[in-house]
Amino acid sequence: MPSELGKIAILRKHDLFCDLPDAAVQQLAAHARILAYRAGDPIFCKGEEGHGLLAVLSGFVRISAPSGDGREIVLNLIGENEIFGEIALLDGGPRTANANALTDCSLMSLDHRDFVQLLMREPIVSVRVLEVVCKRLRRTSKHVEELKFGELRMLLAKALLSVAEVQGTSAMEEPRLRITQKELGNILGLSRESTNRHLREWENAGLLTLEKGGCIIKHPGRLTRLAKGSAE
Repeated sequence: MPSELGKIAILRKHDLFCDLPDAAVQQLAAHARILAYRAGDPIFCKGEEGHGLLAVLSGFVRISAPSGDGREIVLNLIGENEIFGEIALLDGGPRTANANALTDCSLMSLDHRDFVQLLMREPIVSVRVLEVVCKRLRRTSKHVEELKFGELRMLLAKALLSVAEVQGTSAMEEPRLRITQKELGNILGLSRESTNRHLREWENAGLLTLEKGGCIIKHPGRLTRLAKGSAE
């Protein structure tokens, strides 16, 4: 469990808080809570009251929305040093999506009351939050558009590369991904069986190696070309 000094150090690493006066960061750290979730645990559900902003200290969080047929579409994967829950925090409305721990997670929670007081005193934080919201909205809009119009092989390649980037393994010669086939299928709106069929084809072609709970990308360059729509 981080001490208050540890929480100050965590806040200082984040773009939202790095330029704040010491007194403001110390006040936030004094009220911040550290929360732990196991892989698969719900963090909040769509429609619930939003009580605060959350920052990922370690692990990965899946942001998703339920569909009418009971499935989910994954809107975002939130990794270390990223924030989520900011929409309900800013407008005071209910949560707009579900958030679940994709892996074991450590999160820092900032209460709505404390954060709004900070926004009133430090306008630069409001600007930073708007930048985060706009960036995420653009990413979500692009993702939904690709799901509607994109070619499946290209979308699957993009999803694998995106997961590698979120998990911090994209720079490795052979990135290892920690994500189940069901989770990967949720990103694309596919069943686990359909996702497995496509991944097996790529494994047989030597593009990746499947593991329990993930896979290893053997040829990132080839996958990048597929993500750009190039034929293999």
